[in-house]
Amino acid sequence: MTMYLVSGRLLRGQTVVDATQVRELMHASADPEDGLEHVYAETDTDSAQTVLYLRAHTPDHAKEAARRIMIRMLAQDELLGWHWEGET
Repeated sequence: MTMYLVSGRLLRGQTVVDATQVRELMHASADPEDGLEHVYAETDTDSAQTVLYLRAHTPDHAKEAARRIMIRMLAQDELLGWHWEGET
């Protein structure tokens, strides 16, 4: 497997979270088969820029794993109203 980076932007919803909370929520939302190794997150007043470091067989597999993680993460109450703008 190879390490891939998938970057994207989360747009702020009704709640406020900081970068540490984004990283923690992302790790908690990842399943072992997603291959998540590390998360970088930086927040500002209306969004969170994220970079997921994922072990995968292909870039498409890494993107699909990132999508699964985001779906599970955005179901958390802490991110009420937030949404994934997708890869940046």
